[in-house]
Parts: sequence; C-alpha cells; structure tokens
Amino acid sequence: DEKVRVTSNDEIGYTGDSINDMTDGLIERDLIKDTFGKYVAKEVRDEVLSGRTPLDGEKKEVTILFSDLRDFTPMTEQNDPKLVVRIMNAYFREMAEAIKEEEGLVLQFIGDEIYAVFGAPVYRQDHAARAFRAGLKMRRRLTGLNREFEEKGWPTLRHGIGIHTGEALAANIGSPDRLSYLLVGDAINLASRLQSLTKKVGTDMIISATTHACLAPDERKAISLERLENVSVKGKSKPVEAFAVLEREGPSHGPS
Repeated sequence: DEKVRVTSNDEIGYTGDSINDMTDGLIERDLIKDTFGKYVAKEVRDEVLSGRTPLDGEKKEVTILFSDLRDFTPMTEQNDPKLVVRIMNAYFREMAEAIKEEEGLVLQFIGDEIYAVFGAPVYRQDHAARAFRAGLKMRRRLTGLNREFEEKGWPTLRHGIGIHTGEALAANIGSPDRLSYLLVGDAINLASRLQSLTKKVGTDMIISATTHACLAPDERKAISLERLENVSVKGKSKPVEAFAVLEREGPSHGPS
C-alpha cells in the first residue's frame, strides 16, 4: 500500500515511478486473486494460476465422495421456493464444513448433489481415511441440522453418500471461454454409482472395497460395516465389492 514520492525527473525519479506502477499491479493482482477465490475453491484457484495442471491433464490417486438428497423433487413441489433455498444453503454449508475439516475439496454442487475429492489438487497420503471420516461427520451434521429444521417446522432431509478410491485424471475441462477443474475416470463414475446404490441397500453411506482397504484397522472397527459382495452397478460389466456403513456405531457386522 506504500507509494514512493517522486521528486525528480532523473533515473531516481524513473525508478520511483516504476516502483509505484509495480505496487499498483500487485494490488490489482491480489484483488483479482481474492475475487477469483470467492467463485472457486482457493486450492483450485492456486492450481489454475500456477499452471501446474498440464493441458492434457494429470493422473492422480484420489478418493471421490458423492452425496445426494433423497426425495428432493417432492420437497420442492410442496414448499415455497425461498424456503427450499434456505434449506439447501443450510445443508450445503454444513456438509461443506464437514468435508473441509478433513481437507477435502467440494468441486461442484450439482442440483442437490455434492461432488467432492480428497487428495487433489493438494495430495494427502491418507485421503481415503479423510473421505471416510468426512462421510461420518456429514451424517452427524445432518442429524443435528434436522433437529433444527424440526424446531422451525421445516422439512427434514435424508441423503446418500458414496465413496471410492482410485486413479483419476485431473484436468481443466470446458470450452476456451469457460473451464472447470474436474476429475475424469472410472473412479468418479463408481463413486457416483455407490451413492445411488444406497437407495437400494437401505443405508445412507457405502464405501468401496478399495477405500475400505486403505483404512486403518481401528477406523474399520469404529463403525458397523456390512460387506456387500457381487453388487451390480450401472456401467460396470463385473460385480463390485463394497461395504455398507450402518447407522449405529459399534462392533462390525460381518468381516471387515
């Protein structure tokens, strides 16, 4: 914020003018950077501005988390749109905070769905465990949020969470005029399918066997898990193995 006082027309004065121009440029850069950071996650902002992401993408091992609200369409039909927006904003705020606490990144809010990643763009070695803990925190936060909604006479919410660990391509995707930092690959598709599978299984959270294998034994035993073998999911030619994370905490149901 400081400016050099220019009092001469010689090389000293020219240097002072150059320093002032540089200061103005730095102020403008920081303003643009701060504004950019309000529209995308700061991690994505820094990744884009650094130019570290190759034009053709970069392969990374990550853990993907998808969550989706249940019976969202009937709720929007039966309630005032302004109330629906307040409910959605409260829900997204709580869920995003749970993800952020475990250093995950919300890539997109898609309608009533949350698409988050752990391990990119900033790599964390224990990204699978972080995603798993975030899912548990999201469950607890939704319980508390529903209590508040009940007190206000608002509709309560239910959601399903799917988590999978695998390799994905991190890239800036879109048109020349508008790009998004996204992940592409089978790992993303499977996480989304596991989220959809929660409806059929009757639980609010499912993790893949790959994610389960990345968890420490103590983390596996801290919550009740039920092995789901030979599960058919849309888009997969072969059955997959996954684990339903049951509602109550306690000893594991079935092998873990």
